[in-house]
Amino acid sequence: MKTIPIPTFIINLKSRVDRRHHILNEFAGHSEFNVNIIEAHEHQIGSVGLWYTIKNILQKTADSDCEYVLICEDDHQFTPFYSKELLFKSISQVKEQNADILIGGVNWFDGVAPVSDSLLWSYIFNGTQFIIVFKKFFNTILQADFDNYDAADFKISTLTQNKFIIYPFVSVQKDFGYSDATPHNNLPGRADELFSKSSEWLQNLKNVASHYKNFPQPDEADVELYSTLTIPTYIINLPERGERLAHIKQQFENKPEFDVTIVEACKHEINSVGLWQSIRKIIQMAIDADDDVIIICEDNHEFTEHYSKAYLLKNIISAHASGINYLSGGSSFTENEVLITPNRFWIARCLSIQFIVLYKPLFQQILDEPFDNNVIADDLLSEMTSQKTVLYPFVSVQKYFDHSDTVTVRSDQDITAQNVFAVSAKKLESIKQAYIRFNV
Repeated sequence: MKTIPIPTFIINLKSRVDRRHHILNEFAGHSEFNVNIIEAHEHQIGSVGLWYTIKNILQKTADSDCEYVLICEDDHQFTPFYSKELLFKSISQVKEQNADILIGGVNWFDGVAPVSDSLLWSYIFNGTQFIIVFKKFFNTILQADFDNYDAADFKISTLTQNKFIIYPFVSVQKDFGYSDATPHNNLPGRADELFSKSSEWLQNLKNVASHYKNFPQPDEADVELYSTLTIPTYIINLPERGERLAHIKQQFENKPEFDVTIVEACKHEINSVGLWQSIRKIIQMAIDADDDVIIICEDNHEFTEHYSKAYLLKNIISAHASGINYLSGGSSFTENEVLITPNRFWIARCLSIQFIVLYKPLFQQILDEPFDNNVIADDLLSEMTSQKTVLYPFVSVQKYFDHSDTVTVRSDQDITAQNVFAVSAKKLESIKQAYIRFNV
């Protein structure tokens, strides 16, 4: 069946003659594209100029009969995976999923769900060198606010949940050694490195999904079994933090499933070092007690409305059966997630250790791990093992106190613990709903 050429708009600064020659050569012989070179809007901030140019393209084509357009930057480069058939098949498939955006390749992403062998849903992405924009989405972009701190790809990510990536990538950025829109990428080899890393991670996530697919799903709660189980639970507290001690004791009242021990926190002039020393102290206690699995809590842990004994214990047991040695009860940040059971995500990285379940295979590794005064406990634990998951919905968040004994602030001072956990949960919910939507 004959296909209508895709209206294709290539953004190029008039002064970038090398890029213009490159991009015309890329599209030479590809009759499936109706190529138009668009002079880029020049602005002292490259990302703002790019956004204005994209808006200009959409405004000019809004009244046309086209169902979608392809917008390219002049550093786009086809990969060996590109084919006309794959592109049109992908467009057809995402149309059925109410797509707003189809991306040929990304140099960064966070949060994906598989749709088919060659398509992924994306929560957020970076890379605008090859994007199909569907007409029904034009007006959303045209009406969106955009300031000097925004970037086109991140802005688009916030405007729609209906965005998809072709994988393996059919497009990457040719490395010219500089970037017109992203100043911090003005390094030779930077573009190649970013796309290579992004592609590698997507393959890693596919491998993770395949690995955990072989493990059985958790059984229904065995009420009789769970009524007899108790989990050694070690709570870190500084003696002078009386309000925290009162809070944490209240959290565990009438919960006999936890065998609670209050552990006096190790003091160090650097709070984060003291926290890591406290964790090591607990691990040695667990080894001495011959514990197989333990819970470590900070005294700002707070149970959520999703907590139940059966929910937690079922997941502790089934996580162990699938080879997990680190289970987070709730995290303020996760990265590169794969939904491996209805209530657990495998994650490449997670932060926050106010409620974590650790299994025996990890105990000695923690004691043997070298550290210095720059240690950040949640970062180090996350790096130490790939066999980690986070429960979702969360059973634990951090209660906000007006001081922190151990936390090193990573972002704006006015972001409270509740805020970051809510943002993290929102992201995981979006990814989970994508898995449901695409019947994964």
